[in-house]
Amino acid sequence: MRLLKFLPLLLMLSCIDLITQKTVYNSLYFQGGSWIEIAPLDSMKMDTGTNDFTLQFWVSGGEVDTNEAPSLFSLIDPQDSIKLALLRDRGKTNTITIVINSETLPPKEINGLDWSDPDNFYLISFLFSDTKDIKIYLNDTNLIESDFLPPESRLNVGDAKLMLGALVNEDRTILENFWYGYIDEVRLWNTRLADSTIKFQFIHPEKLGDYYRYPYYDSLIGIWRFNLEKPTSVIEDDSGFNNDGIIYTILEKFSVELSKKGAQ
Repeated sequence: MRLLKFLPLLLMLSCIDLITQKTVYNSLYFQGGSWIEIAPLDSMKMDTGTNDFTLQFWVSGGEVDTNEAPSLFSLIDPQDSIKLALLRDRGKTNTITIVINSETLPPKEINGLDWSDPDNFYLISFLFSDTKDIKIYLNDTNLIESDFLPPESRLNVGDAKLMLGALVNEDRTILENFWYGYIDEVRLWNTRLADSTIKFQFIHPEKLGDYYRYPYYDSLIGIWRFNLEKPTSVIEDDSGFNNDGIIYTILEKFSVELSKKGAQ
């Protein structure tokens, strides 16, 4: 009888929990005209001698309303050299174009890639440094053969600023090729991740979290999860290094929206 006496109170507390819980979104939906500005890679390094990087995205596509090839990200230095960028083809749903050291590589069609499906998220990883050639992965597959690379594919990124969602330089004299699609999570490591690590991350997207550690986790210098409860112009870096990003939009008709879509 004593248990039944407290049953209404327990039910009331449960209802309060349901009423006050907040919706947490998983990704940002880019619809052109917007980008996220983070910081120069040099300023985010752990020390001056660590020039190895891995830049990763959980990303999917969406409808494209532009005549330009949307750019997922760009690294452009103050001399307007595009150190690195990835663009999707606006007309072909299975094609990407890579820019390395201002050289645009031929468009590459990829089996299993479909930018028209917003529910299919891909893990895209770029491994680069000033001492080794670049490697690019879609999920756990290396996309770039050595004979496909330009003669010089080593990157001295220096003070090139990390921009998400556009080809844009720091003073914005270059501002074009805005992204259309979803970005769930962006990670920046101050090391070149092993093939086996990338494969594990692809198979287990949920394992990278505050309570799941590996030795390489200490080299994580930026992670932008976009797990937001409400719109904001500041995208916090959860790595502990405070490399927060700022969302910019050039015109009223463009926007970045919160979305529940995400990598599963």
